Amino acid sequence: MKPLRSLDFFSDDAPVDVARTARYGRRLLAMGVLGAAVLGVTLNLTTGEPTLGQQMVSRVSQTAQSLQGLMADADTTARYARYSTLPARPVPRELPSHPADKLSPYMNPAADPSSVANPEVLREFHTLLDQFAQRQAVDDNFTVRVLDRRTDSLLELYQFEDLRRQYRRGESLEWRAVDRRRREATRRLVDKYEERGVPVEDIVVRWGRSDQVDLAQQRDRPYQAYEIQLAHYLDLSLLPTQMGTVETFNQDDLVSSVGARSRYQMMPWILRRSGVNEYALPTESDAAVEVEEAHHPLLTMEPAFLLLKGYINAVGHEIPGLSAYHTGPGNIYKLYRYYLSESSHYTSGSTVADAYIWAATEGFDTVREGTSFGPFSRGYIPSAYGALTAHDRQPLDLSSSIRTLRAQLRPGTEVSLNTLLTVLDTTSRAFNWGPTADEPTTYERFRALNRHFDLPAPPDSAAAGVPEGGNVRLVSTVDGKAVRFFLPPGAPAALRAAGLDVIAPELSFRFDESTYTPPSPEQRTRWDRRYDDLVADINRFGFTPENRKRLLDLHEKFKALAEETPTRYRKRQLDIIQTHRRIWLSNPWEELSDLTMQMTGQTDLPVQAPIEIPTERDTTPPSIHQLLPLSRR
Repeated sequence: MKPLRSLDFFSDDAPVDVARTARYGRRLLAMGVLGAAVLGVTLNLTTGEPTLGQQMVSRVSQTAQSLQGLMADADTTARYARYSTLPARPVPRELPSHPADKLSPYMNPAADPSSVANPEVLREFHTLLDQFAQRQAVDDNFTVRVLDRRTDSLLELYQFEDLRRQYRRGESLEWRAVDRRRREATRRLVDKYEERGVPVEDIVVRWGRSDQVDLAQQRDRPYQAYEIQLAHYLDLSLLPTQMGTVETFNQDDLVSSVGARSRYQMMPWILRRSGVNEYALPTESDAAVEVEEAHHPLLTMEPAFLLLKGYINAVGHEIPGLSAYHTGPGNIYKLYRYYLSESSHYTSGSTVADAYIWAATEGFDTVREGTSFGPFSRGYIPSAYGALTAHDRQPLDLSSSIRTLRAQLRPGTEVSLNTLLTVLDTTSRAFNWGPTADEPTTYERFRALNRHFDLPAPPDSAAAGVPEGGNVRLVSTVDGKAVRFFLPPGAPAALRAAGLDVIAPELSFRFDESTYTPPSPEQRTRWDRRYDDLVADINRFGFTPENRKRLLDLHEKFKALAEETPTRYRKRQLDIIQTHRRIWLSNPWEELSDLTMQMTGQTDLPVQAPIEIPTERDTTPPSIHQLLPLSRR
């Protein structure tokens, strides 16, 4: 056996083979503890000094925490390894990140309900998932399904055959007009079954959405590989890849009544904080072209997912975290408080996911009275699940994924769009413009690739060149805001070879199969593992002052690490923990913490006073598709 000084190898920050280290560490711990137990049974009675065995006990205990951290990191690394690459045609249901597996038993209707403390609550939640799978994946937009909540039995399936025939013939239909017809029918159907003796509160009406879900998936094809990659990078299930579908059916230009923007429906101040801006670029004709970055999914996707990850960590689990993205973390904290104080299900083994599924089922009426967690919030997670199941057994064709470069000019440089595109047109290289390749001119390809630029359509689609009103002057920044645009891969090298060396490589970002490769063991430090441990504690209602102190200390460490090593991984980790910190310094967290301390019989400890801050989505009403009634969920 090697001497004990070999234990010095296990440095938390050393780049090591984590999986092999963990296996060795488990054997070493077992042997060390056994040896220490044998040798440490006596005390040196002559000198009073610790015996060799006691020294070994001390030595082993000092290294045990580090070894356990590496072992936990080995599990994380092994989990990430499963996500490192996607098959050419992945079947979502077969990926380990599918929520039926990663979030089982909660998101798996086939799971055994007895695996949780409250089987009846889980059964009811699974019934809700099944209903929304029917709604999102099977029932089309010309269907109204009426159910009796007491027995979950079908009362009537009402359909609009005339509208369905028009749609199948390819005639233009506005979904709002279809929904007006369905709203009128819903009123008649509710009255009909109330007159037949069904209590109105037990009449459940579900509107089919499978046509809109199908259209949403088509819109998302160029970007869905990146959503999956980003979910894997953040160790999430595939459920968040349906945020855009549930929020806006993946329409980037929709704006909610309170101003939430992008397909992911983020408030303007959140977008600005994430570097997603609005500005205007002058043209050579002294006109202006408006730029709204919220209209481009490759500019809003990462901020949305990082925001979500911060919510998940702050509330303790992915399911209520995704719900918090819609309803606000404050509502989720209120929901937890009702579970702790009003339900009969809380035990020392309960998790925050147990609280959430109770609030969405048995406890919904109680929660609804004291919060704004209403029918739309209740249906958010089931809607995402239903949208995912609509196509989760069909291979995804990732060949349609867009491959592009997000570019920015070198500081202090300027170039007209006409000059840039003319150089690209005169090079001998052929560029992959991806989904925009069918556009007839380079200008129109650039215009389609850069949807956030409000560039005018050319007066004659057959004419080459840039129209006068679209010849913007590209610069590096406008009023301190980065001017970011997209080019086909290889374009910066071609421009440089032609003498137009204006693209800043250090400010460029490639979108391809390696864009969101999960972090390597070398990137993760002991502080990342400690943060993982904190989130795991939060899952068991760890809303305590001690844990908030841990969070604040880790936040300071993450700031220092990001300053020392400003990699994308470190910046993303800082972004996530900053969102977590903001939420944990709010009054809703303080109220939940007080109740948690009472329920667990702990003594409150003085820590940094909370501050009143707005949570990102607390005041956001339902997004555009949710404003269309889904009646009595």
